[in-house]
Amino acid sequence: MGVVFGDIGTSPLYTLKVCLGLANSKGAVGDVLGILSLLLWALVIVVCLKYATFIMRVDHDGEGGILALLALASPPPAFGKMIAPAGLTLVVVIGASMLLGDGIITPAISIISAVEGIGVVSSEFQPYIVPISLGVIVGLFALQRRGTEGVGKLFGPVMLVWFAVIAVLGLLAVVNNPEVLRAVDPRYAFAFLTRNGLAGFTILGGVVLAVTGVEALYADMSHFGRGPIVTGWYTLVFPALLLNYFGQGARLVADPAAFANPFYSLAPAWALVPMVVLATIATVIASQALISGTFTLVEQAIALNLAPRVRVQHTSDRHKGQVFVPTVNLFLAIGCAILVIGFGSSDRLASAYGLAVACTMLCTSLVYYVVITKVLRWNRMLSFVLVALFVIVDGSLVTASLPKFLDGGWIPIGISAVLVVLSLTWLEGRRCLTKALANQQIPIEDVLERLPPGFGDQGTMVFLTPDPRGVPFLARHRWIRERAQEERIVVLNIARAGKPYLSDEERVTVERFSLRLIRVIARFGYMEAPTIEPIFRSCDAFDLHLDRDDTSFFYADPKIEPAHAHGMVAWRRDLFTALQRNARPLPDDLNIQAERRVELGVTVEL
Repeated sequence: MGVVFGDIGTSPLYTLKVCLGLANSKGAVGDVLGILSLLLWALVIVVCLKYATFIMRVDHDGEGGILALLALASPPPAFGKMIAPAGLTLVVVIGASMLLGDGIITPAISIISAVEGIGVVSSEFQPYIVPISLGVIVGLFALQRRGTEGVGKLFGPVMLVWFAVIAVLGLLAVVNNPEVLRAVDPRYAFAFLTRNGLAGFTILGGVVLAVTGVEALYADMSHFGRGPIVTGWYTLVFPALLLNYFGQGARLVADPAAFANPFYSLAPAWALVPMVVLATIATVIASQALISGTFTLVEQAIALNLAPRVRVQHTSDRHKGQVFVPTVNLFLAIGCAILVIGFGSSDRLASAYGLAVACTMLCTSLVYYVVITKVLRWNRMLSFVLVALFVIVDGSLVTASLPKFLDGGWIPIGISAVLVVLSLTWLEGRRCLTKALANQQIPIEDVLERLPPGFGDQGTMVFLTPDPRGVPFLARHRWIRERAQEERIVVLNIARAGKPYLSDEERVTVERFSLRLIRVIARFGYMEAPTIEPIFRSCDAFDLHLDRDDTSFFYADPKIEPAHAHGMVAWRRDLFTALQRNARPLPDDLNIQAERRVELGVTVEL
């Protein structure tokens, strides 16, 4: 409740109001019934049908999200190769980037829409809305280092109260004016769309606000699993949302003055201040859904070589997949603060919100089709019909949201575009770098012929390499060649496995070519942080003891220069060089002791 449903659970704060604004309506009965019908069937089709019934059944060993679909659709690469920047990868990168782009707006719009309730209490509080919102945002992001489990325990009970309160308030309003229940009939939605022409279609740009949290909900499967999420949705969240939306509609029909703020109009005067406090706390939790989903996506992107390595902290010893990414947390906090100051109100932020997430939903549908047809082998015709329905709905939401681009929607789209360029540049650069380093290696077979017989009793040289088919550094470093004559050589490759997590028994593959030359392939799931300790433990089982004082770890420090022919475009090469220089070094991620590291400069032409 505290982590998964925060975003979608607080959308009643602003969604109906925004929809009425887009329709230029003052609360006429026909408009209210039409918009309520659209909201109802959007939740049914997008959340209940698309995600809860179909997409969330396709997971990668319990992991969800668009990057998990990519990992499921692309098998582990062969030695020395990486995932190719093909069309599927491009779609996934765009979808994930769009989610991250809108992720900056989610905390801002959620929090400021709740704090605006103090303006309903008294107009004298209006100047304090932005400062209070900034304070709440700072507190929210400061809490993130406690981890998903800690934040969930803190916020979960509050969300139970939130859903109960908005359900009761909505139910009371519906009982007093049950006429709005006619909106269950989808003909009201269709009539509204057709009656208002283009304006009726663009209203879908407001309707999408009711389902923006669904993509983060899918990404958060790694934290709790499908079962608890679907159960919570149908037993509490979905009924509470419907009751509140219909309750707001009932208030509008009974009292057009409620148009100023339909959500807060449900609360009696004596409960207005407590409701503002509860809504503010709930919107802090709403932001948590997208933030935790963002951390998950970033970790997956790093493991899939779609993003440079940054520091990722696993925050729970009991639950896998719960992480905190300090760098991303800082950037999100700064971005949210700038948006709150720059836009200043939830209405203005709503004009920029929803377009990017709608694009993510569309990308997810496309990747889902590839997974169910090529990986799960579903019937192609039935799969096409199902996904075509999803694409029509998602495409309509995207198209209807396009007018938002000029009203601020360019901000998340611009952020997403930058992330796409960075991701694809990093992927292509890493592929070129891996290939260039492989060309400088001496094949395992040639090294085996040159090594003297017997056991290297002077110590162990462990070479970290992205291509375990050869031994690096021997060709260009005379000191390394001389030392290799006396020591045992271990070629260590850190590879991505085809599933999220591996046991110690699955961790390593050890190949002994001789007493002097050994190859170790260490695999980590795309939801695991590679560290050296589990490699040590698994190697011990093969009687290969690497956790010794006489073991040294050698790794490359690439010095990138322009290639004479067929190299990367200059600006992409410069961008990749900057990303490479600022990425977290692999030995840091592996937690290798500084005294055991040997960094070797290598000139690489790209």
